[in-house]
Amino acid sequence: MRNTRCMGSYDFDLCVVGAGSAGYAAATTARGLGKSVALADGEGPLAGLCILRGCMPSKTLLRSAEIAHLVRTAPELGVRVGEVRYDVPHIVRRKRRIIADFAADRVDGIRSFPLFQGRVRFTGRDTLAVGEHEIRARRFVIATGSVINIPPIPGLAEAGYITSDDVLDMEELPSSIVVLGGGAVAAELAQYLARLGCRTTILQRSATLLSGEDPDVGTALREALTQDGIRVVTETALLGVTRDAKGKCVRFRHAGREEEVCADEIFVALGRRPNVDGFGFEAAGIAYDAGGVRVDPYLRTTNPVIYAAGDVTGVVELVHVAVYGGAQAARNAFSENPQPLNYDLFGARAVFTDPQVGVAGLSEKQCRERGIAYVSARYPFAELGKAITAGLTQGFVKMLAAPDARILGVTIVGAEAADLIHEAIALLYFKARTHDVMEMPHLHPTLAEIMTYPAEELCERLEHEAHAVVTP
Repeated sequence: MRNTRCMGSYDFDLCVVGAGSAGYAAATTARGLGKSVALADGEGPLAGLCILRGCMPSKTLLRSAEIAHLVRTAPELGVRVGEVRYDVPHIVRRKRRIIADFAADRVDGIRSFPLFQGRVRFTGRDTLAVGEHEIRARRFVIATGSVINIPPIPGLAEAGYITSDDVLDMEELPSSIVVLGGGAVAAELAQYLARLGCRTTILQRSATLLSGEDPDVGTALREALTQDGIRVVTETALLGVTRDAKGKCVRFRHAGREEEVCADEIFVALGRRPNVDGFGFEAAGIAYDAGGVRVDPYLRTTNPVIYAAGDVTGVVELVHVAVYGGAQAARNAFSENPQPLNYDLFGARAVFTDPQVGVAGLSEKQCRERGIAYVSARYPFAELGKAITAGLTQGFVKMLAAPDARILGVTIVGAEAADLIHEAIALLYFKARTHDVMEMPHLHPTLAEIMTYPAEELCERLEHEAHAVVTP
């Protein structure tokens, strides 16, 4: 169908609401199917969260902090260096230059579609208003993403705070900071700040950092962050914030008593929430709440001609899942044989702290929740030859297998975990068993060969010990 214009009205096969990673993937996929496609977005900068304020800028900054740490710890390996000094304005300028190039490339792609920018709101079950324009489409994909979550902590607004958006652009770092939260963003940027000389405290509500993962992951990461000089306090209840001569002070309850920590700044890193407000979803018959737009396994909303993908669904907030979901939503929207999303495979994830965290497939927590029988084995980096020679001994690898030896999941906490986890993704994709790992060549000495050790243990235990299997 060719798009037509009549008195400010436009008609398309597909209109994608939101031009971030999920929306762009949906648009390009639908265009590849020969459909006419429009993109609708707000009036802010184009390119999406990952490029502008998420994955790419944060990893750029983390690399600078990593280099600073390597220089500072070089004497441990016999390399003598001078005083480590930080040029934070230069670090931020480098980040801006790199991100500008990424964004320009993405914006070129976005502008290859008919693009409507302005206030976006549904006016009916198959109509969308963008500013003064009305768009009618056979199908829609909602990909409005997420926004930073700021909880109603007494006194927080009055005292003032910063978010991850602010940290990514700060050219002058505070001398001390309190980080509220213990998820991926909190841990990554807390380590960045600490490694550039900021006295850092993390207050986490749950019992461990990265509370969505198995407890041993958060415990290992806490040990590493503590070695970086970060104070980590878990199992806290935030009570309120005040500001006085001591700075910005956070009151919290911990271990049955009330405590206070003061710093120059407060960094609120308590997650993101789906961006669902103000889009007129009610007019389109789209069910949603604070947890996101409600979708079925095929990403179809309660309006059968409207789909949703990415962070706005509140299911898995990862950019590669958003890309996968956006593409799948577009395919499903025009398919007579729609396919559900495979979150167990595509939900693989990484945290870019040092040591890094990589998880693919199921965790022990997920196995227990689903009633899946499994056996697990771990192997520490401290016993791996390459890790010892490189001084990269923090962390472990853990492998889970079903009673028939099929690999269920792999968790890595350690150096280069975000890259090493891709072997696990391949094993899961091909439904490999533990003996397959042993039959595959692994070069020595490498970090990657650590995968063979838990696999070998699982092979032996599953062959000789029926009681090794954990039955929920």
